[in-house]
Amino acid sequence: MRKLYFIIALLFVSSQLFSQTDKDFKVYWDNGVKIDSRKGNTKIKMGGRIQYDVMWIQEDDSLQKHFDAQNGAEFRRARIYTSGTIYNNIKFKFQVDFAGGIVVIKDAYIQLTKIPAVGNIRVGNFKEPFGLNMLTSSKYITEMERPTANAFDNDRNLGLMLFNQHFKKRLSWFAGYFYPSGNVGIYKGNQYDLVFRFVGLPVYNVDYEYKVLHLGASFAHQYHDNSEVSYNIRPEAHLAPRYLNLKIPNVADINEINGEFLLIFNTFSLESEYTVSYVKPSSSSTLSKSSYKFFAYYGTLSWFITGEHKNYVLSKTTFDRVTPKRNFGKDSGFGAIELSLRYSYFNLNNADLKGGIMSDITGGINWYLNPAVKVAINYVYSDVKNLGKANIFQMRFQIAF
Repeated sequence: MRKLYFIIALLFVSSQLFSQTDKDFKVYWDNGVKIDSRKGNTKIKMGGRIQYDVMWIQEDDSLQKHFDAQNGAEFRRARIYTSGTIYNNIKFKFQVDFAGGIVVIKDAYIQLTKIPAVGNIRVGNFKEPFGLNMLTSSKYITEMERPTANAFDNDRNLGLMLFNQHFKKRLSWFAGYFYPSGNVGIYKGNQYDLVFRFVGLPVYNVDYEYKVLHLGASFAHQYHDNSEVSYNIRPEAHLAPRYLNLKIPNVADINEINGEFLLIFNTFSLESEYTVSYVKPSSSSTLSKSSYKFFAYYGTLSWFITGEHKNYVLSKTTFDRVTPKRNFGKDSGFGAIELSLRYSYFNLNNADLKGGIMSDITGGINWYLNPAVKVAINYVYSDVKNLGKANIFQMRFQIAF
């Protein structure tokens, strides 16, 4: 019933806006429905995404003794959203996901812009500023799933963030304070996250040849107030079992450091990140060490064989929408074809804590029929140290606008 109320409310708001378009608003399509006021001080966009996935998995005999993997299909994401700018200096976004048969508020924030010295202030529920791939929308990531290394990164939480850009957006910084609310929209307790991210662009030339060199670093201090911390890591396939599992009781805090590297050279791109996590048990812990170190990293190669390139957006410091040179079905166009290869490594072993080690090799083919529609094919070879190996084949059909 709540879903129905939300959809009715959204349709009502839309109808009211459209009923005034002749006088007050201009309505047009730009990879989503956009509504701009004639005076130019208010801009609203409405859109959504559907990601339908299918997966086939085969485990070797050794791994099958520990995990019962099954083939499957799912709506990985099914979202609608509205975002925009009101009176030139107030931005907002509200996004809801219906995948899995439940309603989850993903983004729900208000942003004040053009603040002297600070630049921007954002409050609400949104992603913590940590890591390039995590901050890139799932609509625009290269493989179907993010690398296993992103399991260290927090996703969306309730919080406040200050951020700004300098030198024609070639230098960006972000600083946030968050509560570990886990997308439920409420938190009570003493835990918190302090997160900082810095991004520099030593090379940015998109006028003739498309060349971008992105260097970034993030730091997160997570205060856990002597609570239990769990890591449950699956390979780069959302329907696969969680092969790495570790519970750490009585954790005082965690400090994480992340490094980002991105190079785009015309049709080629290289993306890599390294994350190290220092877990500090509380004074009452019975573990053997006062601090534990875990780490993960990945590297992704991409090549557009049809001549396109990755789209990097300065204001977001992340990837954005790929636009084919010729859309599929128009003037005998075929769309854009991207080939990719990624290696990722995740280590949860240190001293008396044995969460396991897993490495994945993922190969992918992305077919961009047009800027809104994409078909992805991934093959994942997952090697769980001392447990076994899995071969995974998966496909995604995506529309995002």
